[in-house]
This record gives sequence, C-alpha cells and structure tokens, in this order.
Amino acid sequence: MELRGLRLHKFARGRSAQTVADQILVSASNFLTGIILVRGLGLEAFGEFTIAYVILLLANSIQLSFISSPMITLGSLCTTEDDRRTFVRGVYGVQLVFCTIATLATVGATAIYMMVDRRGVPSHFILPFSAAVALYLLQDWLRRYYFTLGKAQTSVWNDAISYGGQVIVLALLWASHWLTISSAFWTIALTSGLAFGIGAALERLRCSRAETTSAWRRIHSLSIDLGIANQLQWLVYQGAMLVGASVAGPQAAGGVRATQNVIGPVNVAYQAMENIVPIRAAEEMRRGGIHRAAKFLFRFGAAGFVGLLVLFSAASLLSGRFLSFFYGHQLRVYAGVLNLQMLYFLLAWPIRQLTFLFRTIESTRPILISSVVAAVMSMSLVYPMVRSYGALGIVMAAVGGQIGNLAYLAIAWIRVSSSANQRVVRNIAEIES
Repeated sequence: MELRGLRLHKFARGRSAQTVADQILVSASNFLTGIILVRGLGLEAFGEFTIAYVILLLANSIQLSFISSPMITLGSLCTTEDDRRTFVRGVYGVQLVFCTIATLATVGATAIYMMVDRRGVPSHFILPFSAAVALYLLQDWLRRYYFTLGKAQTSVWNDAISYGGQVIVLALLWASHWLTISSAFWTIALTSGLAFGIGAALERLRCSRAETTSAWRRIHSLSIDLGIANQLQWLVYQGAMLVGASVAGPQAAGGVRATQNVIGPVNVAYQAMENIVPIRAAEEMRRGGIHRAAKFLFRFGAAGFVGLLVLFSAASLLSGRFLSFFYGHQLRVYAGVLNLQMLYFLLAWPIRQLTFLFRTIESTRPILISSVVAAVMSMSLVYPMVRSYGALGIVMAAVGGQIGNLAYLAIAWIRVSSSANQRVVRNIAEIES
C-alpha cells in the first residue's frame, strides 16, 4: 500500500499528470466560457463572435505551426539544458516579431472590412479584438515555452490566471448585463495579458538579435511546411464554418461552434498530447531511431483510438439531451452535428500520431500534401453539403477532409517505412559481404 502511494505521488508530480491537469483546467474553462457566451449573447450574437474568434484561431494556428510546434520538437532534441534555454530565448524573439505582424494584419484586415461593409463591424470592435489577438498569442506561446523546458507545473497556475480568470470576468459581465461581443474580447485580452505579464516577469524573458536569428534558422526548415499545412487544416474545419455561415447564416456557425465546445473535455487529451507526445517521440528517436519512435506513437495511438471510440459511441446516445441541458432546447436540433463532431475528432487522433511521427523524423512534406488533400476535399464539399443539409453540412465537409488527410498520411508512412526497411537490409548485406 505504501509503495502504491509513492507511485501515485510520483505520477502526480510527473510531467504527464501536470500536463493533463493543465489541459483539464483549460478545457473546462473553455467549456464554461462557451456556455456563458451562448446564454449571455444569444445564439445569433454568439455566431458573430464565433466568426471573429475563428480569425483569432487562424492567427494562433499560424503561430503554432511556424513557432510553437518546431520549438517543442527541436527544443526536445537539444542535448543540454543550456542549449535548450538559448534556443527558446531565440524563439521568443521570433514570437515577438510574429505577434507584431499578426496584430497589424488584424487591424488592417478589420479596417478594410469596415470600409467594404460599414454595417458589418462597429468601429469600437477593432481595439478589443486586436488586443485580444496580440495578448492571446503571447500567452499561448508562453504555455508551449513551459512545456518545452519541462515546467508543466508552472503552466498550470499561468493558465489558471488566463482561462480561469476569463470565466470569472465573463460570468460577472453576464450577471451585470454588460456582456457584449466587444467586452468578451476585452476579457480575453485582459486575462491573457495579465497571465503573460506575470509569467514573462518571473521567467525574465529576453532575447538578443543573434539568438533570434539562430533560432529562426533552426525552426524555419520545419515551420514552412508545417505553417502551410496548418493553414490548410484551418480551411478543413474553420474555413468550412466561415463558408457555411455565408450560406446558412451566423446562427449555423454559432450552433456548430457550440457543439464543438461540448467536446471540450476531449480536448484535454488532444492538447495534452500536443504538449507532451512530440517530446516523448523525440526522446524515443534519440534512444532507438525511427522505428522506436514509430512503435511508441502507434502503441499510444491505438490505445487512445479505442478509448475514444467507446466514449463517443456512448455519448452519441445522449447528444440531444446533453445540448438541451447546457445550452437550452434551441440547441437540441444540433444533436446530429454533435455526433459528426465526435467522428471528426475520432479521425483526428490517428492523424496526429502520424503528424508527430513525420515531425520527429523532420520529414514534413507528407504533412503538407495530406493537408492539401484535406482542404481540397473539405472546400469542394462544403457548399453543396450546406445547401442540402444546413449546419450539418459544415461538419460533413470537414469529416470528408479528415478522411482524405488520414488516407494520404497512412500511405506516405507505408512508403517511408518500406524504404527504411530496405536500407536496413542493404546495410546488413553489405556488412555480411
């Protein structure tokens, strides 16, 4: 009994448990935020908020692929702690440059849209939205910084300030009848900025031009393909949502976003996986090469897929009741959308394992091509699907893109594995001869 208690204590203090705890905090906060926004804004206004929030997620997707993902993978491959710290300081410099560009681009795009459609975006929306983009990106990068340095425990309290604080402030705004789209984005900016400011001060974040240049030279070989691939992946789902909203109206986008928020608890596994599995895969690669990394990822992937399949199958039986309980009876009609959301996330699980594998062996071209396949399939399906099935068609198109993505990555890995096996056979033959 004492030994079991020691093992439990060790696990609770370990990297995996702390990463999962952090993601439980983030996903639970996002889930509560979604409920507050749907009930406080109404479904149509929440749909308008969703359209703007999709743009914020696009900026974060670019950051994740160009900066954060390469930082996690390459930082884990560093041989010493000093090398890792020098590397992440340089990446911080790259992050500051990107954040400046993203903020300016957001202000410019919003201003142009206001000139085209003066009724579409109120002038007072630009400042809170731009501030939310900049500060959200900085805080999200800081989360990945902590994971890269093995400080998962630190990320927990930092995310508690950002995401937990967001829930509290939004709840107060709702209770006082001050909750609007603009005040919601001000809340994101305030809580993200506070968390980043405290974290940056405690970590004494700084960088030099030489460190920034060196870091960019290291990450850009991975980031180019990953950057393009992630934006194409953005088209598969978020792009389909925007097209669907233009055809079926913002209420459809709000309904789809609300059902996606229901699957927030599952994001505990997905985001924890994003923050820790690439690190483990890189460690396995250092110890035993490509085949050891592949064995780890496929074993982990198979276990997770079976668990999700059982969970989603059971949840699909209660999807309508679940939506009615949390969002009200108006969302019950989106039960079919929720079921398709679960299929989309189920397919995403093996896709991520293959993506991590190609990232680990620094072969990102298959990730790019599979994303092209997924985006083409999703974008070609979304208009006819939405015309025929409404909001359901948005997720149907996204699922079609996921199927194409998974099929291409599986074929690409079979080719790479076969080529690696042939090289091993040839090397053995040369040694024997």
